[in-house]
Amino acid sequence: MLGKSTFGLSMWLLKWLPVQLVDRILLIVSWLMLGDTERFGLVRPRLGPLELKKLCGKTPVLDVGALAKIKRGDIK
Repeated sequence: MLGKSTFGLSMWLLKWLPVQLVDRILLIVSWLMLGDTERFGLVRPRLGPLELKKLCGKTPVLDVGALAKIKRGDIK
């Protein structure tokens, strides 16, 4: 994301901003980069990635190669 790993960007932003704001920034940037993934059946979680990690110990991951194949119709 923006030439950095999502984790690296998150940790850098967390130095100055609260978790909820960092999550919002990450969600906005991912939407700008990936577009509306819901039209392909990939529903985005309501919580941001940092809050999800904190609550359930899981990190959402979307491989951009797989997303490209979904967009082309190679994967349904």
